[in-house]
Amino acid sequence: MNCSINDIAAYLGLSRNTVSKALNGKPGVSEETRKKIIETAVEMKYRQFLSADDLNEESKQSGSIILLTKSTAQTGFWLNVMEGIKSAIHGTGLTLAMSIVTDEEITEGKIPSILYQSDIKGIILVEVCNTEMCRKLLALGIPIVTVDFPQHADELLNEMDIVTMENKRNIKVLVHKLYENGRRKFAFAGNLDSENTSQGFADRYEAFTEALAECGIKEMKECSLTEIPQDGFMNLSTLISIINSFSALPDVYICGNDWTAIQMIHALRTAGLQIPENIAIAGFDDIAEAADNFPSLTTIRTPKELLGEETMHCLLSKIKNPARPSLYITAATELVIRDSTGGLKA
Repeated sequence: MNCSINDIAAYLGLSRNTVSKALNGKPGVSEETRKKIIETAVEMKYRQFLSADDLNEESKQSGSIILLTKSTAQTGFWLNVMEGIKSAIHGTGLTLAMSIVTDEEITEGKIPSILYQSDIKGIILVEVCNTEMCRKLLALGIPIVTVDFPQHADELLNEMDIVTMENKRNIKVLVHKLYENGRRKFAFAGNLDSENTSQGFADRYEAFTEALAECGIKEMKECSLTEIPQDGFMNLSTLISIINSFSALPDVYICGNDWTAIQMIHALRTAGLQIPENIAIAGFDDIAEAADNFPSLTTIRTPKELLGEETMHCLLSKIKNPARPSLYITAATELVIRDSTGGLKA
């Protein structure tokens, strides 16, 4: 949009040195010539004289940002993250497009054809937590920011920006509160065995086991359910059959996310158990359905839109300066105590 000193000099038939002196307030140029140079610079939109609106317009980019995700990410949690992404991209001139991949495509490392288009400026990964898939995407040479990241993939920390939530502290706080409230038999519910399970999800389980050790008790592993999909939608009759097969049940289920916790509540109540009288249940994320559930769900609130905003800000920064060091950003979480864990104090 803006012109250069050479453009102004050529337009006025003056030397570059004369124009440079005039624009930088240096002596050696008559007032009449200086006035003419400055007026021309304003008209030709030389950067020194751009208005705020001109600068905003100039800063806009062109091209596309691809949000690469799974269809299971179309839940309340991820939709809120996406709202934050859309808010942060507004006004940049970039467009946001979504590309959905399946678990099979992630495992096979199949790159969506849209990523080979020439105008792709950056990639945001949501629910794509497979190390080999991430490596193949990095080989494209396009800036990448991921919301959470694959397990046991610390080498990726130097190659892409990561935005995630703090996953451990409030799990530990919650376990200790339940222990102090008389609960002694704890189990975990959530998918820990998938190749696409994130480090954040694994951290929640690790915090759970660490907190139990601090309380001097052990997990009831025979009752833990580690193959429930992260969207929580296991066949209900199958889940009830599994629960009925247990010779004994825990008095607490800590769940990897809210969808899993809500389905566990439904299955346990259908099996004739009372929540929280027989079994306390807690989730993670604080999706909208958590407060509306019956009973209302104790959970750990994550700042979902903020995660999206920071993800987009990281990507814009990386596009502007590809050589800068990678960032690892962690957002704080908040324990939200509701009816599903009984009378705990906040």
